[in-house]
Parts: sequence; structure tokens; C-alpha cells
Amino acid sequence: MTFGVKMLDRYIANEFWQPLLFGIGIVTGVWFGAEQLRTIFNLIMKSGVPITMAFEILGLHMPAVIVMTIPIGVLLGTLLVFNRLSGDSEIIALRTSGVSFYRIMVAPLLFGLITSAASFFISELVVPAANQTSKKLEFLALYKSELPKGQANFTYMERGKDLNLDRVFYVGYSNGKEIYNVIVLDFTRDKLVQIIAASSGLWNNGEWLLNKGRTYVLGGTSDITRIMRFDQLTLPGVQNVQKAMDTGKVAPKDMNLWELGRYIDMLKQSNAVSNDILVHYYQKFSNPLACLIVALAGAPLGLLARRSRNNIGFIYSAAIVFIYYVLQSTSGAMGEAGRIDPLLAAWLPNIVIGSLGAVILYFKAK
Repeated sequence: MTFGVKMLDRYIANEFWQPLLFGIGIVTGVWFGAEQLRTIFNLIMKSGVPITMAFEILGLHMPAVIVMTIPIGVLLGTLLVFNRLSGDSEIIALRTSGVSFYRIMVAPLLFGLITSAASFFISELVVPAANQTSKKLEFLALYKSELPKGQANFTYMERGKDLNLDRVFYVGYSNGKEIYNVIVLDFTRDKLVQIIAASSGLWNNGEWLLNKGRTYVLGGTSDITRIMRFDQLTLPGVQNVQKAMDTGKVAPKDMNLWELGRYIDMLKQSNAVSNDILVHYYQKFSNPLACLIVALAGAPLGLLARRSRNNIGFIYSAAIVFIYYVLQSTSGAMGEAGRIDPLLAAWLPNIVIGSLGAVILYFKAK
């Protein structure tokens, strides 16, 4: 019996790969046709980018698109496989042979786990490096120079333990220890707002040494009560700001899980973590596991099809994909806006689709 069960798992699992690759290929092609190819042709036609470099940039965009389309391929695969098994009465044959419906679900479970691991691997080890390399190539193609190592238009909000805004930092450009066009808004003074503006500055032993600037003090009625000019001003307590600026040279969406976790821990020290960063962090767990969720949801949905309607799997697949990505977009936006908890925002699509599959699985297993 053990040999038979293992053979059953292999038999069902082998059915998944062709529709999986078919689904990934179709959706990836549509995605590239809609967005990426237009961008590439604009680079070639308008900016004169060499065609070889343009297609190299296109290839670097592909891992991020594949990560988005893997769950679609998994869903399509499980729907079509179980639709065929049901239509050919193989599920009935297995059930009458004493194999429980839950035991049959081992194959899509393993399939979902493998594809989830593959999705996580690609999103963590391939996508961040590919995105960063793509940005460097695009900058080189457009401006014929290397991407600057510094960071431009950096903004940092520092909050106190009561979550009230204490200070806002803006740096026009930073390159190592040097900073330029610095603006600091200080709200820590009672009924006064202090604005510090400096043309340049230097990071030195936990402090900023600001050069050639002015300090404006505003009263409660927003009237300027005092203006002071300085040649050099020492601004202490900016360690977290400098760390965030150094780390933030890479956009959060281009960080891997470990880098983003460190970035969030650093921002927490000043209560400066934004909801969009938290949503993105939790999605690093929920998005790969979407493969497992849709695999377990797609199998019982595939059994709802009848033999006389062989295209019903595509209809179910399109409906579930539509629901999933609508939920992902709306819940993500609500999480970033603070309407719902960021953790719930990241996991809501998986919860809804997983619950739908669990209900259908329960009734089909009876």
C-alpha cells in the first residue's frame, strides 16, 4: 500500500508541471507585452539605447514578473489537473479503492510547498540583485554615466514614544559623510517650531556639522519670531537618521528579507516605521505562500467542473486570479494608508482564497 500511495503522489504530481509552465508562460508574456516591452521600445526609439542593452534590461525585469505569475501557474495547474482527474472518473476510482479525499490532497500540498519555496528563493536571492542591476543599466543607458553612489531627496520622520512627530529631516543629496541642501524641522520645543536650513554638512562622530545656513524660529501663530545665520552648527542625536540614510540607498522593495528586517529595526528606534514598509515586509512571507494556498484551493475548485464543460477550469482560474489580485491591491492600499493592520493587509488575500478552498474541500470530502 505504501508503494501504491507513493506512486499515486508521483502520478498526480507529474500532471502539474505542464499546465504550471503553460500558465506562467502565458501570463508572463501578457505582462511583458503590456508593460515591459513598451518601456524597452521607448528606451530604444526615444533614448537611442542599444538593442542588446535594452533586452538585457528586459531580462533583468523578468524574475520580478515570474514571482508574480507563479501563483497563477500553480492555480491553473491544480484546476486543470483535478478537472481532468474528475472528468476521467479517476477521483471516483480512487475513492472506491479506499483512498480518502484528504489523502489525494497530499500531491497538491507537496506541489504548493515546492513552488512556494521556489518563489521565495527567486524573490529573495534573484529579484533584489536583478532590480538593482537593472536600475544601474537604465541610468547608464539614459545618461551615459554610472549611477551615483549617493542618495538624493532623502526624508526621515522622527517620532517620540507618544508617536508625536518630533523632527523631520530632509537631505537633498548625500555621498558618504557629506550632505547637501539640508532642512530640519524641529517640533520638540513648546509652542515653537524651529527650522534649520544649511547648504552643506558633514557626518562626524554621531553629529552633523552643518555649514552656512540659517535658523528660523516660528511662534504658535506661524509668525517668524527669530532668524539666526550661522557659519557652522552642530546638530546632535542624528545617529538613526544617518543609519537610515546609509541603508536607504537601496529602496525597501529592492531589499531582501534580512536587509529589510534590519532596516525596520533601525527605523523602530525612532518610531519612524511607515505602514508601506511593514506591508512590504509581511508580503515577503505571504506572497510565496500564496502558491500553497492556491494549490489547496484550486484542487477542490477543479472538482466542481463537469466533463461536458472542459473550459470551466479556465473560468475558475480567471475568477480566482481576479479576486486574488483585487484583494492584494485593495488590502495593500488600505494597509499602507493605516486603515487596517499591515499584517492583515499582507495576509488577507491568502486568508480569503484559503478559506474558500477549505470550505469547498470540506464538502467535497464528505
